[in-house]
Amino acid sequence: MSRQPTQGSSKNHPFRKQGRLVTEQPLKKKHKVARILLGMLFIGSICASVFPWGRSIIRSLVILPALISATQPGVLINNGDTIKHTQMSISSQSGPVYLDIFMPVGGDPLIKSARGGVLIVPGVGDNRQIPQLLNLSEAFARTGLIVMDMTTPTLMAYNISVQDTDATVQAFKKLESLPGMAGRRSGMIAFSGGVPLTCFAAADPRIRNEVAYIAAFGGYFDTTTLLEALGSRSITIDGKTEAWHPIDIPIQVLTNMTTQDFSYDEQTTLRAGLASDAQPLTGTQLQALSPGAQAMYHLLKGDEPQQVTRNIKLLPPDIQKLLTDLSPKRVIKDIRAPIFLLHDRNDNSLPVTETREFDAELTQLRHKHEYVEFHIFDHVEVRSGLNVGQLAGDGFHLFSILDNLLYTGS
Repeated sequence: MSRQPTQGSSKNHPFRKQGRLVTEQPLKKKHKVARILLGMLFIGSICASVFPWGRSIIRSLVILPALISATQPGVLINNGDTIKHTQMSISSQSGPVYLDIFMPVGGDPLIKSARGGVLIVPGVGDNRQIPQLLNLSEAFARTGLIVMDMTTPTLMAYNISVQDTDATVQAFKKLESLPGMAGRRSGMIAFSGGVPLTCFAAADPRIRNEVAYIAAFGGYFDTTTLLEALGSRSITIDGKTEAWHPIDIPIQVLTNMTTQDFSYDEQTTLRAGLASDAQPLTGTQLQALSPGAQAMYHLLKGDEPQQVTRNIKLLPPDIQKLLTDLSPKRVIKDIRAPIFLLHDRNDNSLPVTETREFDAELTQLRHKHEYVEFHIFDHVEVRSGLNVGQLAGDGFHLFSILDNLLYTGS
């Protein structure tokens, strides 16, 4: 049996060893851990500065709060780039293009060597003063990206036209010509009605090899299937049909998009009869319309859900061609950039089935893409009154796709 140490002996005292406190050993371990942590932070900072995946992660972490709230995180405001917001207009084949540019100014960006650009097409209406768009654009810019928001008179009038393809191309080319963009890559982010324009532009031979990525949030893929969903007021998901009741705005936009080739009198009657809170057209008013105009009215009004196929066939050839021309599906094989698809599962502006069809087509073509469905959005804006669990679940998916998107553009 070993001898027990005698009390009072420093040599054998259980809390001392060779005249030194043995608590120094845990202190050494703590110092070692601290050195390891500092080393990891140093390596992490190097990765964030040098490697594209590191830059994309840091960017995603600071941009995510701006996507799901109406504010930017304090760390981004205090440590991010100072930004300069300017407005300008450029010319295109369809008329003026209005640009809002958010330019990082000053020294190096928050993320070293991370200059790049993003063109944002926010959809129909005049969204230039919408707080959530301004917040998002500023957040991107504070991380070192040069951000350009664009719109056109057609979009501001709640309409979508293939003629605005050139406007989108010209905006992208202007973005790439800005100071600090030499040798950098630019992507495009589109919301709702902006999705078809970004697809048309990304397929255009003038820029299709330059587009780093497309992010399509809450858009549509095929104008004909969208019209079918409006006509039946229903969608089919996983083999099950469920009711779908669109809000007024998409009906107004589709009316503007699809009635332009009818006579002036028919356009006037259709737009009056399909306006928000308008009374249904009378039998006499309907009889005064051509069969094609009657069919379009019933499709947009949704008052003949059992006659959708028949009414689609009654549309005149020029309207059928217009529907094809307005569909991103038309150009999908000409797009070379990776595509990131996002959609609200319960979207009552544009049905989620449109983006599911987009995803299926890209999968069949083996086109590089990702698709995520969310439950925290109301079309393209975050719903109010969400709990932490709801935000955390969709927030993780949003972070993942944002990280992949930004990595692609690095």
